[in-house]
Amino acid sequence: MSAQRTSPATGTAHTAKRLVVIGVALLATLAGCTGEPAATTTTEPSPSTTVPAAPPTTSTSVPPPTTTLVPDETTTTESGNAETAVAGVWDEFWVAWAEVRRSENLDRGPLQAVAADSVVDGVIALFERERQTSGPVDTEVATHPNVTIGGEAEAVIEDCVLLRPTFTETVGVWYEADLRSDDDGWRITDLSIRSLQGCVPAVLERAVIEAYEGYFDAEEVFWDPPDPSHPLIEESLADPQLTFIKGLLREHERRGVAFRSDPTIHPEVVEVRSATELVILDCSEPGIDDGLYDLASGERLVDEPPVRAGQRDLRSAVMVFVDGKWKASDFQAQVDYECEFAPTDRGLPSV
Repeated sequence: MSAQRTSPATGTAHTAKRLVVIGVALLATLAGCTGEPAATTTTEPSPSTTVPAAPPTTSTSVPPPTTTLVPDETTTTESGNAETAVAGVWDEFWVAWAEVRRSENLDRGPLQAVAADSVVDGVIALFERERQTSGPVDTEVATHPNVTIGGEAEAVIEDCVLLRPTFTETVGVWYEADLRSDDDGWRITDLSIRSLQGCVPAVLERAVIEAYEGYFDAEEVFWDPPDPSHPLIEESLADPQLTFIKGLLREHERRGVAFRSDPTIHPEVVEVRSATELVILDCSEPGIDDGLYDLASGERLVDEPPVRAGQRDLRSAVMVFVDGKWKASDFQAQVDYECEFAPTDRGLPSV
């Protein structure tokens, strides 16, 4: 059995010489490519480095969300205090949003505590339309706000808010909010949707891309020579990919062969399924000497077809947040396939 690799994509090219709950392969909707994909080839594991990126805040557990502050007319200390306060109000708003969405009578009270009447009216109108086809809805909410302080009493938030179930066709909804501060504290005075076409929180995008890129350094460690018990395997992979790769490594160990590759990868996030599951697509350039090698003789074996000059491979990876790390749970590949390097129009905007 050959050991085909796949990889996700960022907006920039990366050489694969670095180490980073739910779902399976995605290749029917692969992005940024022309033509119909050929039959899916065998897939291969992809370990990931330890990425210190926890999943975002949820409506059931509401620690302060990750924020990025752009200070303006306040001192560093004052800006930090304002950032914390603004992020806290944003968090409270989404807890209230989820509470009202699941309430029987659409009680406005929780929202009015942190938002202006015009904002509350818009939210209630959304829920009333939703009630025409369904009842109360329990929602998981994840936020990663980017906060800009525009003086002592004004702030702006941009956030790719992750909602499950969503009210759009995508889990991520790109929001922008204006906030003002008065004697009663910060309140949301205006709320608008920047895009209904999907988005990915920038902090999650960075983490999963780093984890995806990191696999290729890890692979060099546990695949040459093959070591099915190496700790990097479980640190970077989750089932079903974990079980598949361990089995493949045992086979290669028995045969005395090693899979070697040095691709240049171009990953980008093309789907957000939840705060703990993202999909990466990668139009990669395999190394010209990539393939399966006999460990005793050093000769390249015929198990892997030779790489042709200018070849590109299309790969997808489902990345899941497990045990405090982003790991690859599924890889799929289309070898020698016409595709475009990231960024493509299939990549989600990063917020």
